Amino acid sequence: MATLLIGYDVECVDDDATTPLFIERALRAHEALDAPCTLFCTGMVLHRHAEALQPLRGHPLFDFEQHTYSHALLKTVVAETPDGIRLNRGASLPEIEREVTRAQAALREVMGVTGLGITGPYCYYRGLADRPDILEILHACGIRFTRTYGRNERDWQPVDLAVQPFWYGPQGFADVLELPLQGWQDCIWREEHGWQYVGAYVDHLRTVLDELAGTDRTWSYGSHDWSSIREDGDHTVIRRLVEMARERGIELITHRAYYERERARAVSAKAYTSSST
Repeated sequence: MATLLIGYDVECVDDDATTPLFIERALRAHEALDAPCTLFCTGMVLHRHAEALQPLRGHPLFDFEQHTYSHALLKTVVAETPDGIRLNRGASLPEIEREVTRAQAALREVMGVTGLGITGPYCYYRGLADRPDILEILHACGIRFTRTYGRNERDWQPVDLAVQPFWYGPQGFADVLELPLQGWQDCIWREEHGWQYVGAYVDHLRTVLDELAGTDRTWSYGSHDWSSIREDGDHTVIRRLVEMARERGIELITHRAYYERERARAVSAKAYTSSST
């Protein structure tokens, strides 16, 4: 069965009104749809908007994971865009350790959860497949699934839907699962085509769902607190995404639930293989 994972990067600190408004709208939409999702929050947002986030604490539809403390990039991104090269430098290893550790602490303090997952700010080509040193830091901090493969070979978009979840076994972390963020991140597609064209963006999402339907593939959809409310006053994009997915028989679960299911399957398969030899 095809699976849709809806993930929001909750990261806006430039405007104190953005995250509370996003929380209000996301809560209303996801409860109305009974649709699970994952919020990948920076530690800064968790601390700044702790009170506004409390209605979501322990909510069965909302999975809370991290997005580093201050949106620090795990890897350098050299994006080949239609407008030229954009370079954004990644943090050092000591900085990454501090960022992830602080974000884990913020999740425990504010939401009462221990983070299992992380979205790498900006995302990267191949995720962390070429960076076992970063995976070592994440693993020591308790991270067991990553959402870091979100760019193609040009460090741009889209990422083909054929890029599917994989374990970081060859890097030495067989219990860490990469959940690629395929297609276009919402903010990049809408920036390229015009924020006001909500209907056209929904049509774009429909084409991805049509490609996904009837397969056993997984799509990790990428949105944000600030982008999901821009030119979309009633969370129309997410509402239609969920409705269209259900019309096509596509399963919706959180990133954490997906990881726990796949981990149980991997452990069971390993136990079966061992007992059969």
